[in-house]
Amino acid sequence: MPLSQPLSIWNAFQGAEIRFVQGKKYRSRIAEAGKGKPETLILTHGGGGHLETFAYNVVPLGEHFHTIGLEILWHGWSDAPRHTDNPPAQIAEQVIDLMDMLGVQRAWVHGEAMSASAIAWLARKHADRLKGVIFESGVGMKFKEGSVKPPLPPVGGIPMVERSRQLLKNPTWEGVRERLLMVMHYNHPERVTNELVDVRFLHYTRPHTRDAQTRMYESLASGDAAKHYATEEEMARLRMRVLVLWCDGSGGPGPDAGQRLASIIPGARFKLLPETGFWAHWENPSVFNEAIRQFIMGEQVR
Repeated sequence: MPLSQPLSIWNAFQGAEIRFVQGKKYRSRIAEAGKGKPETLILTHGGGGHLETFAYNVVPLGEHFHTIGLEILWHGWSDAPRHTDNPPAQIAEQVIDLMDMLGVQRAWVHGEAMSASAIAWLARKHADRLKGVIFESGVGMKFKEGSVKPPLPPVGGIPMVERSRQLLKNPTWEGVRERLLMVMHYNHPERVTNELVDVRFLHYTRPHTRDAQTRMYESLASGDAAKHYATEEEMARLRMRVLVLWCDGSGGPGPDAGQRLASIIPGARFKLLPETGFWAHWENPSVFNEAIRQFIMGEQVR
């Protein structure tokens, strides 16, 4: 008998272990499935997110790989250290810290939106710890002027960083819903479920997370992190397997930016995930999960 409705976040996580891992530097909250599998995959969410964003990915991908959803620094229940002028580098450091604690020498690492900038840093500075990387609708690099189209206007007309700063000053349920609409495809507001809003609202009203998020967005608003983004020449020097997954319907760089990124990195593969925004892993998890399975297993990404 089929399910009466789509899986809730809790039911989707059945089979995964949700726990805290204390590394040498950071305490991280993770969701883990597929222990004992030879390949390790680490998923990192974007700015303003939380572990629950990977509810529909950890267990399905855990059938093939040792899969870890990581709640990044300043988000959810993970640690919230003092910011440097380069938060992406600190998140990259968190990934290495987690790998060291779990005894993982090399891994496949995914980065969505803001976390893609951390994965770009990781790929440039710690290539020896990576088997390959997956960029999802984001990258921390400076495209050459005129090489990509201007970003699409943000949903609601207010840039995501500014909207997030406003929301954190006065979190409301409806405000959280409006913020979540910014990461979904323009034409699919139904993907922002009441359950998802409830989860994020709880995160945003928790003093620890609210303070950490406020500090993070103030740091991003300063523009300091962008000074550390890679140039096209630096990204072209990557020598590892790379998959670029890109959306076609959210406020931000369009598909041409993803195609440009894939063209710069030798051997990189590009796949457009149509009818998705920044959260393809949530909006169309079956296609997202299968693309990653194919990529890691060395199959053609279709």
